[in-house]
Amino acid sequence: MADITEIRELAQKLNLWNIARGYIDLNDEKLSNLDYLKMVLEKELEIRARQKHTKLRKASKLPNKAFDASNSNKGLKWQIKQLSNLTWIKEEQNLILLGKCGTGKSGLAAQLGETAISNGYKTYYAPFDNFIAVAEKKATNPKAEAIFSYMQECDLIIIDDVFYVEPTRAELQVFYRAVTFLNETRSIIFITNRELSAWIDAAEDKHLCQTLLDRMTVNCQIVRLTDK
Repeated sequence: MADITEIRELAQKLNLWNIARGYIDLNDEKLSNLDYLKMVLEKELEIRARQKHTKLRKASKLPNKAFDASNSNKGLKWQIKQLSNLTWIKEEQNLILLGKCGTGKSGLAAQLGETAISNGYKTYYAPFDNFIAVAEKKATNPKAEAIFSYMQECDLIIIDDVFYVEPTRAELQVFYRAVTFLNETRSIIFITNRELSAWIDAAEDKHLCQTLLDRMTVNCQIVRLTDK
């Protein structure tokens, strides 16, 4: 049997302040049915949560990819299970998903992104080239400015194909500045098929690349995916 306190708590979540603060006395409404009203308010919250999820999912640009963990080793399965708790997002940790092409890195990132969205976290996915283009043009292009502004609102950013192709010196500088700025108050997932030591070998500016890696890995978990 529903009571007035439960109704007022639900009404407060919906910003129905006349009910929440008792300005409308439900006990005096002879035709009201508290159980029915409780169900209506719970349904309203359910609809709002579903609409929020749909909005966040659309804005995230997450790819429609799935991760098949059936052939993963026990250590990786355990690590993925721990990551699904999203403690690392609460603690603003980074993730580096490392592995050869075809090992499921993007699928795992999409899965973690979906989990984050389901828990109300704003998420944004971008391939490396797109991320660089947005960071370069944010001061001159309204669309890029809007995307970068949204990334600033996000709890989680996913950057795919990092160092898939060696970045130019200018691209590395743009990447460093954007990552340094965005990494202050959120988590970033970096997806790469290169060992981190190989980043420095491939970079024109090795000092800047080392500084970038130091910033990325200071509060970070590395997830290594292998061929199945």
